[in-house]
Parts: sequence; C-alpha cells; structure tokens
Amino acid sequence: MSSTANDPWGFDEEAPVTRSPRKLETRTASERPRVWAPAAILPDPEPQDGWVFRWCRTEVRNKSDHQNYQSRLREGWEPVRPEDHPELMTQVGPRDAKYNGIVEIGGLVLCKMSQEMADQRRAFYAQKTWDQTDAAENSYLRDSDERMAKVQQKRRETIYGQRAR
Repeated sequence: MSSTANDPWGFDEEAPVTRSPRKLETRTASERPRVWAPAAILPDPEPQDGWVFRWCRTEVRNKSDHQNYQSRLREGWEPVRPEDHPELMTQVGPRDAKYNGIVEIGGLVLCKMSQEMADQRRAFYAQKTWDQTDAAENSYLRDSDERMAKVQQKRRETIYGQRAR
C-alpha cells in the first residue's frame, strides 16, 4: 500500500517537488499603480541634522527686494552654498554675478538656520500671536454693555508639543 493511501491530502513524499524559483516571483500584480503628481516648483535639499532650510525671497517681478532678504539675514538665516548640496547643482538657475556661489532659483535663495535658533524663533512668534489674540479678546469684552453683555467663549486650541505657558 502506498503512502498516499494513508494521506488524506494526497501528498506523496517520494514525488519530486516542482516549485518555481523565488527570483521569478514578482509583485507587479499587487503593486498600486503610480499616480501622476505635479512637479515641485522648488527642490527640497537633503535634510541635515541640526539645520532647518527655507527659501528666502530676493526679487519680486524682476525687482530686487533687498529689504526682505536683509531682514532674513539679520534673523539668522544663512545662504547655502552649492558645494554643500550637490543634489541641487543641476537645478540652480543661471549664474548671475550677484548670486555667484549661492543656491538661487527664480528670485529665491536657499537659506539655513540652526534647529535651536529656529525653535526659539517659532516660540517667539507663537507667543506674539497668543498675546495679540488675548488683546483682541480683551478689547472685545471691555466694550460690553450691561443691557446686552458679551459672553467670553472658551478657547479651543490644538497644541503640538510642549508650550511654556
């Protein structure tokens, strides 16, 4: 009596196993089709630990905007050199004498700032926004009349991370 007679599934231990090699198996049938998306106008530099990147405006409609660019430099933003980011070298615009040695595309200069300084800047503007919102609400409530009192509504806010308040 053969071993397949005792095996309810019909497995024959002596029969050779015919299986295709794993290299021939592909996942093309299970992959999602690629979806078209518009190209980014400005390339993203490769992230670096401890640095934040931002594109700063230097021109508007082919007119120089020195005031904006100089204020960004005073805030602590530093222009990025093309040698530091070779992945952007092919996308850098025409070489002008005024932007030689700086990554510039379409009137925007790529700048970087240390993560610590960027966090301090973000906290400063968050506090400034908070103070302006408080002032506007207090001004609104100060003009209240007892015949028709204004009611202060509870604030709804979303907090990301920790806030020192």
